[in-house]
Amino acid sequence: MRKRRDREEPMIHKSMWGSYRVRFFDQVTGKLGEKTCKTKSDAEFLKRAIMRGDDLSPWFPDKVSSNTPRTFQDLAQRWLDHGEHIRRLSHACLTNYASHLNNHILPVIGSVQLRDITIEHIEELAKSLKKKTAQARSYTAVRKSRWEDDGNTISLGYQKEILTTTCMITTWANKRRPALIRENPFEHFKLPASPEHPYDYWSLEDEDQFFEWIENGAYYEKETTQYRNSGKSKYSMQLQLRNHEELRDIVMIALRTGMRLGEIGALRNADVDLAAGFILVRGTYCRKERIRKNTTKNKKARRIELNDDVREILVKRKHIPQMEHLFNIEINCIKFFSRTCRWAGVKEIHFHSLRDTCLTNLANGYGMVKPLPLPKVQQIAGHSDIKTTMRYVHNDIIQDTASLQWSREERPRKRHSEPGEESPCYDADLRWRSPDRLRRGDDGEERGGSLHSDFVSSRDDTITKGGLRLVTSSGKNT
Repeated sequence: MRKRRDREEPMIHKSMWGSYRVRFFDQVTGKLGEKTCKTKSDAEFLKRAIMRGDDLSPWFPDKVSSNTPRTFQDLAQRWLDHGEHIRRLSHACLTNYASHLNNHILPVIGSVQLRDITIEHIEELAKSLKKKTAQARSYTAVRKSRWEDDGNTISLGYQKEILTTTCMITTWANKRRPALIRENPFEHFKLPASPEHPYDYWSLEDEDQFFEWIENGAYYEKETTQYRNSGKSKYSMQLQLRNHEELRDIVMIALRTGMRLGEIGALRNADVDLAAGFILVRGTYCRKERIRKNTTKNKKARRIELNDDVREILVKRKHIPQMEHLFNIEINCIKFFSRTCRWAGVKEIHFHSLRDTCLTNLANGYGMVKPLPLPKVQQIAGHSDIKTTMRYVHNDIIQDTASLQWSREERPRKRHSEPGEESPCYDADLRWRSPDRLRRGDDGEERGGSLHSDFVSSRDDTITKGGLRLVTSSGKNT
């Protein structure tokens, strides 16, 4: 019987012409490889190189390409190139992935050979992320809650984002044809569960206070230090916010339409139909690349109806050429919007939370005649899944639920109803018993079986409800 070829250790065979043939299993390509050597010493040297996991490109210059990934670092670079040139990912997305790889992933598992990588390596990465401390607390990291409040360790949400990037790389390599790796070593790795933080949003009072501050001139106080011969002195000076009228229009558009900041920056008169009363959202302006992309985040265009506030703003800008942008979103008061909120004396939020505020108002009916159904809110937001819309919506679904229960002090007062009405109550001397479980005693009377509690009426002496007959605790029918 022919034995199965050993895939762990290469085999050396001597041919009838005196040469030595080395046969081995390539774990990267998943195929059997073969190399003919002139001497036995060369064959033994190749066998040891294969078992050590060395680079075999010098042995196979015509078959093994230099672009074939051997380590996880090579695979990660191949994945980034594919995302940039084939998938056409945005510059911001690629920068985020590269930051994860260079700062967290590659220092831990970058030098691991692909044929040796296992699930223990990503578990080692997860342990290192749990112990990792921050070198600096940047403004972006603080605003995005990337660091825990009780210290400078990486938050669970940010750890999950890094580990997800690692799993995406191996999944992509496994699903390619031909596959770069035979099996996905991280397929059965379970990502850590991260708590969902509630989104910030403005109340109607915050909106009114913010717009009132802008209408009054958008003045704010700033402390300044002045150095003189006598020493330094601190004093407060009143300044006016630049571009406050532009800020008012952009914030109003975000609160009334729920558009993203990039979608507002890409808005043109060619996308506005004042006669029909709608906006066609079909582009995004990237501030980092400073270019307009003719697609939205989910690659779908949508229409949003105009209200009076938005119509008034767009009518003032209808003189702008059709293909030019209507709003400038690169002003500092938009870039540092949380600081602008602090100057205005309102709740400090990020600009994207204005979109959350709009969707919250639509779903709950705040400042409206009645709330909109969630499918319509999903259509306005441009979400592909209703679950994404539910993350933004803070509807009060718990109102009038647990608070409707009577307290212990209220039960005696509400036990009996008004004349002519039934009062739901429970009497300790009355029990519900099933007729099919009644039994007769020695005195010929029917006696109870199992106990069933339910609401009874204080006015009726005999009650039959749902096939149950009410009897007293003594066992007699009532």
